[in-house]
Amino acid sequence: MATLRKLAARRSFGPSWQGWALLLLVVGLAAGLRLYRLGEWPPGPYRDEAYNGLDALGVLRGDLALFFPANNGREPLFIYLVALSLALFGPTTFALRLPAALVGALATLPVYWLGRDWFGRAAGLFAAILWAVTFWPVHLGRIGLRAGLLAPLLALTFWLGTRAWREHRRGWWLAAGLVYGLSFYTYLAVRFTPLLLGLFALYLIATGRRARLWDGGRVLWFALGAALALAPLALVFAADPSLVFGRAGQVSILSPDINGGDPLGALLGNVGRALGMYLWRGDDILRHNAWRSFALMPEQSAVGRPVFDWLMAGPFLVGLLWCLRHWRRPAAAFVLLWQLVMLGPTILAEDAPHFLRAAGVLPGAILFPAIGLALLWEWARLPVAGRRAAVILLLAGSAALTVCDYVDYAQQPDVAYLFEAAAADLAHTAAADAEAGATVLLDRRFPDGWPSVRFLLGDHPAATFTPAEGLPALVAPSVVYAWPYDPLDFLPAAIVAPALVDVAPGPLARGDLEPTPYSLFSRFAVTPLTAAPDAATAVNFADTFLLDTTADLPAADEIAVDLRWQPGSSYPGDAPSPNLFIHVMGPEGMLAQYDGPLLRGLWPTAGWSPGIQVSERYVLSLPRPYNTAGDSVAIGLYWPDTNERLPVVDAGGGLIDDKAIIRPEP
Repeated sequence: MATLRKLAARRSFGPSWQGWALLLLVVGLAAGLRLYRLGEWPPGPYRDEAYNGLDALGVLRGDLALFFPANNGREPLFIYLVALSLALFGPTTFALRLPAALVGALATLPVYWLGRDWFGRAAGLFAAILWAVTFWPVHLGRIGLRAGLLAPLLALTFWLGTRAWREHRRGWWLAAGLVYGLSFYTYLAVRFTPLLLGLFALYLIATGRRARLWDGGRVLWFALGAALALAPLALVFAADPSLVFGRAGQVSILSPDINGGDPLGALLGNVGRALGMYLWRGDDILRHNAWRSFALMPEQSAVGRPVFDWLMAGPFLVGLLWCLRHWRRPAAAFVLLWQLVMLGPTILAEDAPHFLRAAGVLPGAILFPAIGLALLWEWARLPVAGRRAAVILLLAGSAALTVCDYVDYAQQPDVAYLFEAAAADLAHTAAADAEAGATVLLDRRFPDGWPSVRFLLGDHPAATFTPAEGLPALVAPSVVYAWPYDPLDFLPAAIVAPALVDVAPGPLARGDLEPTPYSLFSRFAVTPLTAAPDAATAVNFADTFLLDTTADLPAADEIAVDLRWQPGSSYPGDAPSPNLFIHVMGPEGMLAQYDGPLLRGLWPTAGWSPGIQVSERYVLSLPRPYNTAGDSVAIGLYWPDTNERLPVVDAGGGLIDDKAIIRPEP
């Protein structure tokens, strides 16, 4: 009990130079965890991030606004920070996410100040470390969404308010009000904070602190600062009140489409799920959260990671119980009210607990395990070395869990799907094609349906088309990005022969509600036809196709096969295309294979013309390293309706085999 009183009473404001050095190391750790491979982990950007980037590019063109209506409407502060980042680094995923990463790292300071001034220097330091290494704040700082600004500004507001409360100076009250008003330019969950402040005012009145609440009228400076900061946005909302509740109405559990006709049941269920997010089960949306790395029950291993890992469960509960027991202390009461009120945005909406809507609770939530660790650090019943080693091991273990979980999370294929990595790949590849001097043409559905394509392309020239309108004459070099699930007959009709067309499928994509992944696009690169196939390597499949083939070994467990096709002079242009097989054979049998439509079915039958050669590439994974002495690759064609193989013939039409054998060299 003495330890608890000592913890609550310890409120030193000025750390030593060693303390500042340690704090700066923590800030550096927070920055490192948020900046490392920021443009790649997670993949993307996701469409919500890309919309922020597009509006930021508009800001750089002079399209200024206090509220951006696209994508369900967004507050402006983050977009203006992104605009500054894009002005420095260009339209990249890294630049789009950089403001969230830097603000998230710098938020370590107000979290420290808040914990220090409320619960002592040790609690403040542990809160700073936990903010730096806990998975949820780290992930919030690695995605380009405006919710990442809310928690830092709330922490700064409440710390400034604490200084104002203690020092009775108007300047502190005014600064706290200005920052508080600025927080309304971040994320819509901030609209619950007036309720938090109101409940805390009632608490102060109920506990006999009415005079401190008024503080001689200085608190009016807080109101003045908030009003000054908030006035421009308030005028925008007054002119169009629909902006206030537009997005909230779409996700509210009051909607029958969401509550299923049982609003009370939906509310109670959300309350339970929201309270369980701290230690039991967090957001299950994989784009928002990783799967938990440790579970007492196997069925819990593939669900959303809670805010705190299992190493922090004990300190969290200790800190929570301490605050409940000391609820008469304003700091403890405020932290409890902070959690109850700022859970409201996720409790009153679908998909609870929602990582973004619950972001406002994070600085306060961090304080619970920080208090628990501070109590352990100072627990006199344990030897000094033992209790301090325990705290250090708990923090180091928690940081290690975050790193391991995030590395695994960021490289999961499903995460790439949910962050629309395939659309980013399209944009990057198209931009590289444009920089290489090619004429780039995109099916209009790509820039219209995936905002990241428009954002990442930036100023690179790229024309759009619709299949119904057809294409202009494709003079090499040209690159067409087409939707591969509609007829592609318009494509070969536009190619000016002679030309070589390289056909390649794009990476896999999968939308939130789509059960299976699919190739998002197909890339058709038209280049000049400089030479005919080498007669020494060409294979004649019954004068139907000429094959020029090479193979190489890009890795010990991979083999790449490049094929170039051209119809023979007797090939009828309306004949169906045969299927292709590629068999990698070893002494023990087949090692790998492709068996399917020629050119993966991406080249229309009408596209076979003697003036056009078509190339493709297959990369096959092997169960063991390729052995050049005993392994080989068999390539052949067959008719899919009869499985009859096309014969390989010599120049005189004589039968050679029903397949071609090649032996790649390392």
